[in-house]
Amino acid sequence: MKRKLLTVSLLILFIVNKSNAQDAHYWESSFSPGGFLLPGAVIANDRDSGLFYYNPALLAIHPKNSVSISANIYEFERVRIRDGIGRNKPLKSSRPRIVPQMVSGTLIFNKLAIGYALIHNPIISYTTGQRQDKQMDVLDNSYSPGLEYYVGQYSASNHINQTIASISAGRKLNERLALGFTMEVQQRSQDIFEDYRSRAIVNTDTTVLGPVTSSSYSYEASYTHIGMRMKAGLSYDAGKHHFGLLLSSPMITLKGFSVIQSDLYISNLHIPNTGLNENLLANDRQTELPARYKLPFSIAAAYAIDYNKGQIYLAAEYFSKVSGYNIITPRTESFIRPDTGNINTNTSALLRLRDEHKKVTNFALGISYFLNPNFTAFGSFRTDFSYATPEPAEFNGNRPYKVTWNTWHAQLGGNFRRRKFNLRSGLMFSYGRTSRYKQPVNFDNPNEYNLLLGNPGYVKGVFFSTGLLFSYVHNL
Repeated sequence: MKRKLLTVSLLILFIVNKSNAQDAHYWESSFSPGGFLLPGAVIANDRDSGLFYYNPALLAIHPKNSVSISANIYEFERVRIRDGIGRNKPLKSSRPRIVPQMVSGTLIFNKLAIGYALIHNPIISYTTGQRQDKQMDVLDNSYSPGLEYYVGQYSASNHINQTIASISAGRKLNERLALGFTMEVQQRSQDIFEDYRSRAIVNTDTTVLGPVTSSSYSYEASYTHIGMRMKAGLSYDAGKHHFGLLLSSPMITLKGFSVIQSDLYISNLHIPNTGLNENLLANDRQTELPARYKLPFSIAAAYAIDYNKGQIYLAAEYFSKVSGYNIITPRTESFIRPDTGNINTNTSALLRLRDEHKKVTNFALGISYFLNPNFTAFGSFRTDFSYATPEPAEFNGNRPYKVTWNTWHAQLGGNFRRRKFNLRSGLMFSYGRTSRYKQPVNFDNPNEYNLLLGNPGYVKGVFFSTGLLFSYVHNL
């Protein structure tokens, strides 16, 4: 019984020792109320250059037949976590990419304006790895005196993509007030992976290579979720003053499927002062599991005012809390080998992918300036606060994040207008940093008591992204 309790304690300690790591944000996309550079990605007023109407009521303000030919982003994204797995061992992820973003358009039927859009939003593409290889005092000197040959490896990835298909309708109720509705179908796909390997060679008093103490853990989850949400918007114009309101429903799951697999291996781990030499194997792979992903109710409001040379725009959106839930819930199957019955009673909880959102309010500021009748300059700034909750004290399964700190976005660009089209382009910048990123492992101080994974601390992390945006709206 003592050994069984120790085995369960090692299993839970190993997995809880992992970190709960720009993949926990609502406004990471340019297609948000703060995306002032992108035509129509506003709530209060779009100055008659709409491409995608975040607030469907705006469809009816300037009704016209139009189609977007392209809206491409050329982007460079970088994440750097200093001392990610130990001193001078950073975790870095950098990736340039060309992202086709959207096809959209508007059609007018009598007094009803119809809008449609197909949007691809690559939320994050994070891949990193690091290694420690040196002689260190890892194992207790009572059985392995001196420095041991030690190797520690860490790798992780997180790739999230979102595709949105929407259809909207807007209608003017009178000269000042318009109402609109949107139905969105969203597909969200995520592939998350994390792997640790930590090994030390036990010193012996012979010339023969000593036994190896080893601990390793890997977790991989992949899911696709298809959901639906509804939006209702109002737009009110009073001369140079413009107001907008938008309500968005929680996500309704239509279909979700997933795969998870995990492996845990501890070999020849001598627990000092106990006389025990622990070995543990746990492994499972489960397919065809249901998956669900939740988005909360949100309410957004905006105000825009015209001045003699342009417009000033303010917006905010409040997102309600999402209580803890499982994105992936594994079946109750054997995880530890061999299956000893009572040890496996609750181990399926160790394999679940679990999510929780705190309430968040984001803000945006935009300004436009008319240089001449054909060209307007734009600038915008928006917050993008993370909805990730603090790491819970109790065990809570695996979390779907790697980067959870607050980010700020800015856009600078302009719109060139002709009778038959609008051409808009500009620069986008994103930046965020934290000094409270919890290391997934710390290979500076591995020992038997922390399962050769070290004692993780808090280090600095930085997220940076820049890109070019081009959008073309053709008026039919």
